[in-house]
Amino acid sequence: MYDNPSAPLAAGGSGSVLAYTGFDSLWLALAAFALIAVGTAILRIVPRSQA
Repeated sequence: MYDNPSAPLAAGGSGSVLAYTGFDSLWLALAAFALIAVGTAILRIVPRSQA
């Protein structure tokens, strides 16, 4: 079960694939923080329009 890489795909669904790859909430939180940091950095770099 654990040594066959095609087993999670054959079992069906993304839940098995995410569990098989070791994707957990820590990496999800880290990715969310990185995206927010990039977004705020872009907002600080881009000049605002003077209305």
